[in-house]
Amino acid sequence: MSVQDYSLHPLDLRIINALQIAPRAPWAQLAPVIGADPATLNRRWQDLNASGAAWISTFDPGSWKAAALVEINCHPGANQRVAAALAEKPEVIGVDLTAGGRDLVATIAAPGEAALWTYLLEELPVIQGIESARSHPIARNIHEASSWRIRALDASETKQVQALAAVRGARATGRSPALEQEIIAVLNQDGRAPATAIGTALDLNPRHIRDTMAQMAASGRLCQRTDVVRAGSGWPVSAWYFLRVPASKLDGVAGRLRQLEELRVVAHTIGPYDLIMGVWLKSLAEIQRLEQQLEVKLPGVSTLDRSVVLRSVKQLGQILDSRGRATGRNNLHAL
Repeated sequence: MSVQDYSLHPLDLRIINALQIAPRAPWAQLAPVIGADPATLNRRWQDLNASGAAWISTFDPGSWKAAALVEINCHPGANQRVAAALAEKPEVIGVDLTAGGRDLVATIAAPGEAALWTYLLEELPVIQGIESARSHPIARNIHEASSWRIRALDASETKQVQALAAVRGARATGRSPALEQEIIAVLNQDGRAPATAIGTALDLNPRHIRDTMAQMAASGRLCQRTDVVRAGSGWPVSAWYFLRVPASKLDGVAGRLRQLEELRVVAHTIGPYDLIMGVWLKSLAEIQRLEQQLEVKLPGVSTLDRSVVLRSVKQLGQILDSRGRATGRNNLHAL
């Protein structure tokens, strides 16, 4: 079965879209927007999650003070073995097997620059099967995939769900970084776990869990991203673009790129490429069309290279199977 032959039910896509906007919104509040009763929504989401077709990743962006995109070439026949080894490393939050000028594209994140340099210089090179690696430190994340939407809801429905995602105030409580990491670990097993279930897992009062989570969300220390198996999303093709942009046009180009509906991620990197951009597309034919669009709408921007993703092995910490479905193994919390 090709990726183009697989699709999710329209109701499932509406559920996923709503949870991309408000990952923990109650089903009772989402029901009138999505158009199904709460029990049906809960059942369908549980089926999607259990099958690995959709999942929620939970993370603290503040855990990562430094990051890099790394192009990796492997010894013949070692591509998948290297990708699997990289996926087991908590510093490696994303791994794609690609066609083109590199065998792999990996996203590395670390608590600080010193830790990032140590990983790139000392730990990455000793992975067996790597022939060469070229690192591109990220100077600025311009757009990241938490903002990407599957677009199964219309504008009015989207606005209604956005209202449910508003961060509400929390009762003041002392901060415990260790508890916050434990909560994130539980949520990476079940992104919609209620405070009672988290409290039971951690042997703590649900009210304390609820207040801690509210404080984390209000301060930006608790972020969630709802992802979907690319083959069933309607956007089955993924590609990386490596762009050169005149320094004087960088900010303007970045703003224009954010308007692309295909855009998943774009980063300002240090090295031969000024911008590295990841996109999801509806077909392979869209790759050339998008490149032509960039040339017409963004004069002065040069596409130095591009690579099609053959398989995603890890996505925001979630290890994927050969079909791009979540395995339920997420090691983001190990950072």
